[in-house]
Amino acid sequence: MAKLLQEYTKRIEHMILDILKLLQELNEKEIPKKVDPRLARIVKMERETYVRALQNMLGKIQDIKDVEKILPEISRLHVAHGRHLLLIFEKDVYKINNLLKSLSNEYAKYVSEIEKLQPKEIMTEKLLKEVEDFKKHIHEEEQNLKDLVEILSELNERKKKLEESSEFIALRENEKELKKEISREELNLRSKVSKLQKPIKRMRLPDNRAREFLKDSGYALEHPHEFLELLEEISNKLDKKYQNTVEWAKKNISTKTQKLKELKKQLTEVEIELSHFKAEEESLHKSIDELRQKINKKEEKIKALKEELQKIEKQLEESLSELEKIIGEKIDY
Repeated sequence: MAKLLQEYTKRIEHMILDILKLLQELNEKEIPKKVDPRLARIVKMERETYVRALQNMLGKIQDIKDVEKILPEISRLHVAHGRHLLLIFEKDVYKINNLLKSLSNEYAKYVSEIEKLQPKEIMTEKLLKEVEDFKKHIHEEEQNLKDLVEILSELNERKKKLEESSEFIALRENEKELKKEISREELNLRSKVSKLQKPIKRMRLPDNRAREFLKDSGYALEHPHEFLELLEEISNKLDKKYQNTVEWAKKNISTKTQKLKELKKQLTEVEIELSHFKAEEESLHKSIDELRQKINKKEEKIKALKEELQKIEKQLEESLSELEKIIGEKIDY
């Protein structure tokens, strides 16, 4: 648009100079002596007003757009002061009028060009704004992604430090060893006392303790006192081959189950301490998973935005190309 403005302004500058020259010539011409004195006075006054007013109007024109402002004034000037001038200086006034019409026509052409240009320019400006908005949005999303990645890195580092901490490692190892020892002790005890299940079953005792033991040999571990009472009551009824087992049970059950109790107590204490570490580990793991999902979604969003930006930039290039053809110059953006 700037080039069109400059081009049309340059065109009318020559016209304005020609009009001013004609006005000067008109102003300097002598009124023929044969003209009636009264008419001569009127024409002289009218000429002075006409020339001065038109010179002032033309002086206001800085560019082609200013022509619009003076066209109505020129029309009024001709109605008010051109009638008597035409009687004496008809050729001069017509010359001036023709140039003024040419000035008006140039303005009309300029307006027509602008009207053709404006829809393209508006569309281009709209696309330019869309491109700027998309780039800004993408930059914000990329910054947000960068922040999320940094947070993820921090969380991973915290999780690594937690899992590699000497206290956490020691507690996990302690838990593992205690569970192994408890399992070994329970297996050994069950293996010993389970040898008595078969003979007790054959005895068909109407005793709740016996029934519980037959269901699960672990009853002897969970209720050592009741189990030993049962053995005291039935030991003399058992075959000789089971007596060694009975004696072993009487001698070891209490200490073995007490040891198991102590081991389980230790395990509980370790598990309580360990639970704080595991809770933090689980919390970090959950946060890391959620953050990774956010990062994936953010990356997908940025990818979609960039694809959309490419489409808009292509439309902008096409719009700029059409606009450049109209105005005849390269547009940088």
